[in-house]
Amino acid sequence: MERQRTIAASPVRSAAEAWNVVTTLIATTLERSPNVAAGSVERELTALEGLGPALIAGGHLESDGLVLCDVGLHLTIRVVTADAALAVKENLNPVPGGGSATPAWVLHVPLPGALDNSVSSAAKRSAHLSVDAPPKTAPTAKTERASRSAIDMDALRRLRMKS
Repeated sequence: MERQRTIAASPVRSAAEAWNVVTTLIATTLERSPNVAAGSVERELTALEGLGPALIAGGHLESDGLVLCDVGLHLTIRVVTADAALAVKENLNPVPGGGSATPAWVLHVPLPGALDNSVSSAAKRSAHLSVDAPPKTAPTAKTERASRSAIDMDALRRLRMKS
């Protein structure tokens, strides 16, 4: 199911504080599932440490936002600033659908131009981060099974990048 959350940044809270809200929202949503270990989400998101607040401060999460995808879950998280931050009604509760999350969840991070190399490098450090365009809708269990193959495409990409 497609859901959205909007988080307020400056002047309501700093970019670093807003990033903490984002990571907490993602973690509390996914870790409701018995399939996602407690603490594992925040560990995966440490690859974006420093970059998350930079994306927020630069306004890069205002239009496209981050997109969290898993079977039955399609969550767009936007972080707004200025007047929009003062007007937003935040819902920081865990997102419905997270209770059935799988260990294959992916957070799609937009490429902001000036930070493209840094964001791409961070995404390569975690199997749960991607700079690819997110799917338009949440994958279903049926489409997830159909898209799996015996070839680990991420492993092939990593090998290609090393050579």
